[in-house]
Amino acid sequence: MNIDKKKLKNRIFIALRILISVGILFFLFKTQFGNFSEIISYISRTKVNFWMIGLSFLMYWLGIYFLVLRWQILLKTQQIKASMPFLFGSYLVGYFFNNFLPTSIGGDVYRIYDTSRLKNSSGMKAASIVLMERTTGVVSSIIYLVFALAVGFLRTSHVEFKMGKWNISNNILIVMILTFFILAVLVILIMLFPDYFRLNKVFRKLRFLHKWEDKLRQMYNTFKDFRKFKLIMLVTIILSMLLQFTFTLNSSFCSQGFGITQLNLIAYIFIIQISSILTMIPISIGGIGVREGAFVVLVGALGGPKDIATIVSIAVLIMILVPGIIGGIIYALRPYMDRKRKQAEMTESKESPQKEA
Repeated sequence: MNIDKKKLKNRIFIALRILISVGILFFLFKTQFGNFSEIISYISRTKVNFWMIGLSFLMYWLGIYFLVLRWQILLKTQQIKASMPFLFGSYLVGYFFNNFLPTSIGGDVYRIYDTSRLKNSSGMKAASIVLMERTTGVVSSIIYLVFALAVGFLRTSHVEFKMGKWNISNNILIVMILTFFILAVLVILIMLFPDYFRLNKVFRKLRFLHKWEDKLRQMYNTFKDFRKFKLIMLVTIILSMLLQFTFTLNSSFCSQGFGITQLNLIAYIFIIQISSILTMIPISIGGIGVREGAFVVLVGALGGPKDIATIVSIAVLIMILVPGIIGGIIYALRPYMDRKRKQAEMTESKESPQKEA
């Protein structure tokens, strides 16, 4: 009975996530354009720079390459060897799960399963690596956010940032900068020196953390396991910042391609980091809808045209979905590819004794 209730709860949650994703996209279209023909009409009468859009698409794939490279570096710390093509394929399948399959099996779960089958690997090792990968990603996002806020503040004596009736003042901005900066420094220190913070004792003392005790303990143990790789951790944070920059260029170039010239690169750093952080909240399918809604609202708040921002957000969404489609094809072919790989390994193992003889 409890299992049935859990299944029902999961289905309701999945249905709500689909509804939120579709609902936000529908709301954007309805508020910025009357119907789909208006979008076609706008694109046909606007001089779209397809070179910039192509460059934007290239930046997105470069970002995926950096994601895979970061993953490979972290795997090597645990003596887990995996080729770049294998990890690239696994990451694309992860995109497929995140964006096309509204189930509890997300892209990270698939990647954990995929790498847990490798030599010297295990489910726990694979999970800890993905956790560390995600943590370095969050840290890089916070660092970029602090940078964008600080530069934006220093470049002007008065910040013009309005969202409807809300007006973000300089004092609020200073508090935001300091808060995110302290948070970034704290997370980095916890990653590099977990023992000094005695997180295991903190988890036991704070009652509201008890229901997440297992996950928090796993996080703590992961930080402990990786503490001897401090230099590699710093390298992965730098790599995370580099890939975040390529995703920023992806949106910046796409916006320029559709004619948004009011915003500079610093503005896009701020927009993309806020959007990325919001998509981590599991209320939609793969962040679809939330990411586009945040992008349009923030572009408008910083002085850009919301209608064109809506088109840009959909164009970027299509760029995000393309790797997922390729990942779906790879996932369909994986059983065949695995059989071929196992046959090759068996053939190689049979030939080895003969060569030694």
